[in-house]
Amino acid sequence: MKAEDAQAIYNRYSSKISDPATIVFSAQEGVSAKIFEDVVKLFGHSDYMTEVVDLTRKTIKKYHKEDMKFSPSRSEIMLKMISLYQSGISVFGDRDAFMNWLTKPAYGINGKIPFNLIKTSDGIDLIMEELDRIRYGDTA
Repeated sequence: MKAEDAQAIYNRYSSKISDPATIVFSAQEGVSAKIFEDVVKLFGHSDYMTEVVDLTRKTIKKYHKEDMKFSPSRSEIMLKMISLYQSGISVFGDRDAFMNWLTKPAYGINGKIPFNLIKTSDGIDLIMEELDRIRYGDTA
């Protein structure tokens, strides 16, 4: 993924992810299921992302085709994923370094692999907290 493409995706949702409260309020309204494709463009792993939103690929295509919105909980996870991507790029400098970190056990989250935690909103929060610790040099 080109940095410009990732930035365009981030810009599309920036007003919905500016802070935790805004994410919650935006999620309560629901976001278009089209966000799913944007998250897949950022992170890859299309099949795994269907597990994250707990929907079949067929259902996601139907939502997309009919311009339906995700439920608040699915919307929240997808919005947090975009925010997570932006934070990860900010900390690691590029997509490859961030994606590599996501797939390795992380000390600050009990040696768990960050990517395996994204199926829940709280899991994404744990990853964000770990990124903040790394950003500010608190890795002990």
